[in-house]
Amino acid sequence: MLSGREPGWIYKRSWDLSLIIFSAVLVPLPFLVAWLAQVTGWLKPQTAINAINISVALLIGGPHLFSTITFTFLDGGFRARHKAYLAMAFVLPAIVIFLGVYYYTALITFFFTWASIHVLHQIIYLTDCYRTRSAYAEEKWSRLLDYGLVLTGLYPIGLYKMSLKLFLVGGVVLPYPDFLRVFNLPVLAGIVFFVFLFAWIAKTAREFRDGRGNVPKTLLIGVTTVVSFCLPMGSNLDVLFQGYNTWHSFQYLFLLWLINRLRDQRGEIVNPLVRRLVRSGNMTGYYLCFLAATGVIVLLTVVVRAVTPLKADQSYFVVVLSVLLMHYYFDHFLFTHPQMVE
Repeated sequence: MLSGREPGWIYKRSWDLSLIIFSAVLVPLPFLVAWLAQVTGWLKPQTAINAINISVALLIGGPHLFSTITFTFLDGGFRARHKAYLAMAFVLPAIVIFLGVYYYTALITFFFTWASIHVLHQIIYLTDCYRTRSAYAEEKWSRLLDYGLVLTGLYPIGLYKMSLKLFLVGGVVLPYPDFLRVFNLPVLAGIVFFVFLFAWIAKTAREFRDGRGNVPKTLLIGVTTVVSFCLPMGSNLDVLFQGYNTWHSFQYLFLLWLINRLRDQRGEIVNPLVRRLVRSGNMTGYYLCFLAATGVIVLLTVVVRAVTPLKADQSYFVVVLSVLLMHYYFDHFLFTHPQMVE
């Protein structure tokens, strides 16, 4: 079914480079749209930010999170094997609604913390996929250096911006408690990051000298490191992190499409709807199905805004995060199974 797979790549060189690795060119897109709206006077700054948030959520963020149901709720085997895990997922919307109504700042802080970990966990999963597809086994310490670099690049400048009360997400300034200032966390995060960076460069150079270098994994980690470290340098962090979300969601849509094609090839998909979606010649029907589900969420957001005293940002995040955090929850299961791409 999937002809032309190449050893070492998740699918093949052209597919991986364009859709997984160098799709990082999407990261600055929301920032450029906001900048053009500001310099041309086309939209007021806050209106532009709202438009970007809604557009990203509707066109790619929503479809990527709803595609998660193809290997969870719509998979009979998953439902049978993980009943308790599925049941626990429904606790998350209750937590979101409670925090969104009474402790909105806590909700946004919780969301952003989990979101940053989730985005980086996906990159780690992709590196594991490249290890699975590689002809060479890696030592455990080599893998730990890869993980460490991926997990630390976002935080030196990010924590510095938080300490200056410059990190605005969802209309909320992310809190930075005064008791943390004594630890000088931005400096500590910077030291840890650069230790991992130099160690990673040294071990990667050695691997390539020994003929064991993993090209796609190295490219992905390198691109991710540049994006993670540089992204918080900008002034409008809300929009900049929508750029990271755009890249993350784009990767995920194509990755899960491929995983489902492989699952179908192995006879693991029995749901007729999922089989029909993944067996079509292209992703159009697959994407439109989840785009329609996203449209329902948008309408629900409008309804919540109209019938409750919640502000626009609160209405948006209470509805969206009720679904989004379930997506994060289930992906932590997916992201421990790189063998799905074998």
